[in-house]
Order: sequence, then C-alpha cells, then structure tokens
Amino acid sequence: MGYSKGYLATLKGKKVKFKVVNSFPDLKVQFVASFGDYKVKVSNNSSFANETIKIQVVNSFPDVKLQKVTSFGDFEAYFE
Repeated sequence: MGYSKGYLATLKGKKVKFKVVNSFPDLKVQFVASFGDYKVKVSNNSSFANETIKIQVVNSFPDVKLQKVTSFGDFEAYFE
C-alpha cells in the first residue's frame, strides 16, 4: 500500500504503530518542534494499534512533518 501525507489524515483519532527502519520506508518522517503537518501523541504501548507503518526519520526532504505532543494529537502512535 502506498502511504502519503494525505493518508495520515485518515488516521485521525486512531492509533498506529510506527516501525523505525533505515531503508525501504513507507514514509520519510521529520520531527519538528512546531508547525508540523500532524500532531502525534506518543503512546508507550502498542495495544489497539490497527496497523503498522514503516518510517525512516530524516532531517531533510520528508514526506511528512510530525510534531510530538503529550495531549490532543491528531492521532496516537507507538514507536517500535
């Protein structure tokens, strides 16, 4: 399945598992302090996560910019 910045909009209010990889990611992600495309609430367990998306953390040319927040995120993510 092809993932994109727009696909993450379908995850609003849901929980997803992000598996961090070094190559062949589904999405390239850059974490920013502010003005991210989406706000992500970080979870400390993977229960109730409906799907797994492989991500590669990059410093430039990301597919999507995510901002980690402690509450009121667009969706919740567990990082593996």
